[in-house]
Amino acid sequence: MIEKISQYIVNNILLKDENTNDNEKDIMFFGVTRILEDIPKFVGIFYICYLLNILNELGVVFVVTICYKIFIGGAHARTNMQCFIVSLIYFVLPIMAAKYINYSLNLFYIIYILTILFSIYIIIKIAPADTEEIPIINKKKRKNLKHIGSISLVLINILTVLFIKDVTYMKIIVYTILLINIFATPLMYKLLGCKLGIESEEYGKFY
Repeated sequence: MIEKISQYIVNNILLKDENTNDNEKDIMFFGVTRILEDIPKFVGIFYICYLLNILNELGVVFVVTICYKIFIGGAHARTNMQCFIVSLIYFVLPIMAAKYINYSLNLFYIIYILTILFSIYIIIKIAPADTEEIPIINKKKRKNLKHIGSISLVLINILTVLFIKDVTYMKIIVYTILLINIFATPLMYKLLGCKLGIESEEYGKFY
């Protein structure tokens, strides 16, 4: 059903009366399909967070995700149901851990420092972590994403230290960054059955 809707949008709205090759059309179709698949997923996550009374906290996770994950990349689930479950865990886990797992402030600062060091490693060695479905082949683009990811990490941490006084919200930010980094690791790609672009039989030769 979603594929039929995507096909209609691409052929009759986005590319109507335009001459495009099959490759460009396939890319457009894939993007529209992903968006349509994501809408019910995010509505479901929003509703669950509403029931749990954590919408403000969810907003923090969303902001960090937009400001950092889009430059770092990471593994994706293979099916819609798996994607919903993994996304729900991704958005809710940092909030619940921050609210209900208590430990000393000194330990939190240690975790904070280790997360920053882990982030630096991910940015230097892995980012941007693409997928075989959406490979990032252009070397200049990869370099730019790496640089912007570094800047984003610095800004997030500066703003957190200067303006976030609530320790719970600080924890949410740190845990979200940590999760983003974990999703960029080979372990998560293996667990989710996902491949990097460089591992693709079709695109690997272009890296």
